[in-house]
Amino acid sequence: MAIPVAQVLSHWQHYFQGLNMSADAFYSQVEKTLQAQQMPDTKISRAKHKEGGMFSASREYLRIQHADLVFDICAAPFGKNFFVSWWLYETEGTLNSLFKSTKVGDYLRDRAARRTFFEIDGENMFRECVHQALMKTLDAIMEEKGFKLTETERQIKDIAA
Repeated sequence: MAIPVAQVLSHWQHYFQGLNMSADAFYSQVEKTLQAQQMPDTKISRAKHKEGGMFSASREYLRIQHADLVFDICAAPFGKNFFVSWWLYETEGTLNSLFKSTKVGDYLRDRAARRTFFEIDGENMFRECVHQALMKTLDAIMEEKGFKLTETERQIKDIAA
């Protein structure tokens, strides 16, 4: 599934030299950390994204979903090393997809653009909770290897709309 860039809200990635493990083992550790957070109304699952076009191979991601917000975390060996990235994006939502290009759809998009402080706080808490759970997992893994992420390496990158 290709995500329209306009719907991507944030992104984070890091390349870990000297670290090598399976994506499945990494995802399992992140899932345990996330479950301990007891985030309300949140689903954790695995999702497949195509690496390229329709006939390309698929890559498994760890998906964390809260309402219309989705985190897809990718982890994979890269040569002798390892990388992790996540993408936070907003789904279109069931009602918006049903009424696309209609007056009702226009109304729903207009209403969605006017979010409350509470809704914005909830989105930010979800993002921060997932990111901190990922950092906690990475810290535990990296401590065994003698590595540590700097504050700059931990920073989330907001996507300009």
